[in-house]
Amino acid sequence: RNDPVVLQLQTDYIAKMRGRNERYTVTRNGRAYDVLPNVFPPYIDSELITRVMHIEKGDEVLDVGSGSGFIAVTAAATAKRVVATDINPAAIDTIRANAARHRVRDRLTAHKADVFPERKDAFDVVTFNPPFSDHAAIDVVERSVWDPGHATVRRFLAGVGDYLKPGGRIYMSWADFADLQFIEALFDEHEASYMRLDHVSDGTSIFVAYEVTFEV
Repeated sequence: RNDPVVLQLQTDYIAKMRGRNERYTVTRNGRAYDVLPNVFPPYIDSELITRVMHIEKGDEVLDVGSGSGFIAVTAAATAKRVVATDINPAAIDTIRANAARHRVRDRLTAHKADVFPERKDAFDVVTFNPPFSDHAAIDVVERSVWDPGHATVRRFLAGVGDYLKPGGRIYMSWADFADLQFIEALFDEHEASYMRLDHVSDGTSIFVAYEVTFEV
């Protein structure tokens, strides 16, 4: 069951996202990012992923559920090419705005997609900061926070192997309120190897960053 305290915090957070009527900025890792109304802003769990992910020059990166594009833009500072996806059209506009703001438009493209891009390219790195809570969602704004039946993360783990190069690696997060045992059992179900790389707390919840790999 969902923690009622966390559920209320999430409900309030969604209301704030809906309540915005103009672009605003959020600072993460010492850099400012644009956020449009109805788009999930970068939070400490995304910041955690950017700290642990290992991106090499020449890497091609897929950022799934990119939101503001914070992880994608950070990856593009080093990577050869970054593809970012999101189901929310406002997020796509936000990703493109941040790619322009941080001068990585030449190597970062954004595509409206429900999890994976239509074209099955292979990537060295896939990043994903998923919605954690199994809760009903009525639209794409709520789906940035709630994932009914954990359908999105299930589909991600079932299909991500088709988008990884041999030896490719995944960096993703999960939250303690969504049950770390659940996500680790899901890794096992898909015969994935995983490591807990680091964690961070906002005082209410703990977010854990994982590196996940599949044997070829």
